[in-house]
Amino acid sequence: MEKRRVCVLGDSISIHYSPFLEKIISSRFKYQQKCQVIEALKDLDKPNGANAGDSNMVLEYLRDEEKKGVCYDILLVNCGLHDIRVDRNTNQIQTEKEHYEENLKQICEVALKMSQRMFWITTTPVIDIIHNRRSEGFLRYGKDVELYNNLAHKIMDNYQIPIIDLFSFTSSLGNNIYYDHVHFTEEVRALQAAFITGCLFSIG
Repeated sequence: MEKRRVCVLGDSISIHYSPFLEKIISSRFKYQQKCQVIEALKDLDKPNGANAGDSNMVLEYLRDEEKKGVCYDILLVNCGLHDIRVDRNTNQIQTEKEHYEENLKQICEVALKMSQRMFWITTTPVIDIIHNRRSEGFLRYGKDVELYNNLAHKIMDNYQIPIIDLFSFTSSLGNNIYYDHVHFTEEVRALQAAFITGCLFSIG
């Protein structure tokens, strides 16, 4: 029996846990993600290549793939960290919550047509004092992560899409989890991959 294919569509957080996830699930699933991982790793703050970016970019990508006739066995989707970026000078958030909600509804509509099974992965935590101690670049706030995760929860519930709560899992690991302002250490990435694997294996 051919293994089902798991496709992960997300930002730099997913790029980091992907090598661990691919290895752990290899006995039961094939692994797939957007191409050009090396290109994406050149600047994690600028979505490119395998980094799917914000909800606008994820929706655009899925629509393009749908036009090509692409289908997925299992699709894992996340977007949020790029949506909540706040311009340091204008204090403008990248994606207003109403726009984020509408994007997620459209993402669900398209993804459910393209996949046999879809999972939503929650956005990982931001600690303000760690993220915003940088003297340049955009800001992020933990309150926005929680707000946008709550919005996503409601939408996924409406579409009966199961949620992999990576936010709560990662939050349970404490504060000594980052190697920079928002990205995680190798140890944390491995734990995140193991957590996601547990959710995937539970579906058989």
